[in-house]
Amino acid sequence: MKNTIIAFVAMSSVALAFTASAQAPTGRIVTVDLNKVFTDYYKTPIASAKIKDTAESFNKELNEMVDNYKKGIEELNKLREDQDKPEYTAEVREQKRKAVSEKLAETQKIQRDLEEYRTSHGKILQDQQLRMRQTIVKEIQDVIDKEARDAGYQLVLDKSGTTANAVPTILFSQDSLDITDDLIKVLNKNQPKTTEAPKPAEKKDDKKKDDKK
Repeated sequence: MKNTIIAFVAMSSVALAFTASAQAPTGRIVTVDLNKVFTDYYKTPIASAKIKDTAESFNKELNEMVDNYKKGIEELNKLREDQDKPEYTAEVREQKRKAVSEKLAETQKIQRDLEEYRTSHGKILQDQQLRMRQTIVKEIQDVIDKEARDAGYQLVLDKSGTTANAVPTILFSQDSLDITDDLIKVLNKNQPKTTEAPKPAEKKDDKKKDDKK
């Protein structure tokens, strides 16, 4: 999931004509590694986790439908094997064949429902991925625009991008022109602090031993 989101950012921002703030001199062209910015932005793994949870929920339900379909096929095959036994009367054979026909219709409906679920929920997942990508990309672009305007830079180029021929869009740039780390700091300045896990309570026996010492 992370690789697909990074690829989206790289494609959406090849030769990004924004300006950006950092330590580079005012009025200069600067560069950004948007792959790194996107990866290190604290909201990216949060978005990825939500998509993963959705996908796992969909897959769980889909697997249950597949198991149900397989069970129906097994029952159908047994009915088919049983329908034409010579010891059956013509009336019984007709009843068996009717049961086969009904089970076949049932399994076919399960199969249609399964395919419809796979298609519709696959699209739901894709739409969720797209919305999350667009939201994160927009936030990154807004920060690049603001920070760069404040610093007065002329142009920001994505040095992680490539052309249609898989050639880097920037063949060479000095490290002094790179503002990637500065942008990451700006994006992550409001990152919520993680709550530290509480320390395990001290056992009474251990406390008594310490007191004796």
